[in-house]
Amino acid sequence: MTGRVFAAESYARQVDYLGLFTPDTGAAQQRLLAARIGVIGIGGIGGIVAQHLAAAGVGRFWLVDDDRVALHNLNRQFTYARRDLGRPKTEALADYLGAIRPGAETVGVRRRVATTGDLAASLPGDLDLVVVAADTPPGLPAVVSDWAAGTGTPTAIGAVGVGVGLWGPVLDPSRGGCWSCFERARRAGLTDREREIEDRSSEPAPFSFGPANTVVAAMLAHDIVEFLCSGTCPTLGRRAALDFTRQQITHSEESMCTCPTTS
Repeated sequence: MTGRVFAAESYARQVDYLGLFTPDTGAAQQRLLAARIGVIGIGGIGGIVAQHLAAAGVGRFWLVDDDRVALHNLNRQFTYARRDLGRPKTEALADYLGAIRPGAETVGVRRRVATTGDLAASLPGDLDLVVVAADTPPGLPAVVSDWAAGTGTPTAIGAVGVGVGLWGPVLDPSRGGCWSCFERARRAGLTDREREIEDRSSEPAPFSFGPANTVVAAMLAHDIVEFLCSGTCPTLGRRAALDFTRQQITHSEESMCTCPTTS
């Protein structure tokens, strides 16, 4: 089967859905096919985001993670199987993506990202978007934001906490997206008690649940696809939070960068 026929048949059932994002659905699908995506952290969130993006047509990925597949991953990180135990996640996920998206090109980078230098050594500066899905170190979103500001790369963030799932903000430096300003505005809206609790619980949750990870990853992937197709999405400059016990979704206020510019 030629690549052109494969593409037409594979995405025939989703092209009309892209009409929710933009009237030019053919151009939107072509943007997905041409997209170049980086994923930092390819566990329960990042792996599933990559799965959805590959299935939607994205064919070029930079996968950044220093971990290997372990037995405790298998009940919540569904891109891995028992046969992958002990393998670097970058290799196992590359095989998985290649199976669902023939011709997918992947670059696996086995590295724990902690500095902008780590990012410069791991990712090219012309990606269409970078997904931040690693839960350590705690300051990683700010590090990625600093790197993204220098390269002009849009970013998207997903995480799961204790009873809550978070996706967004999607930040585009070319349109004033800034993690520091987003965080400053978000924390300003918290009560003193909420800030105190947040400061005491900055470490990742000590547990993880497959359905929770999957829901958050799917919603994040949905917003990323919309952003790639149209340049906007519900979490552009905002964060969505899903309370799993109440099944309620709330959105933060949109924030824009107010950092002083230097001449």
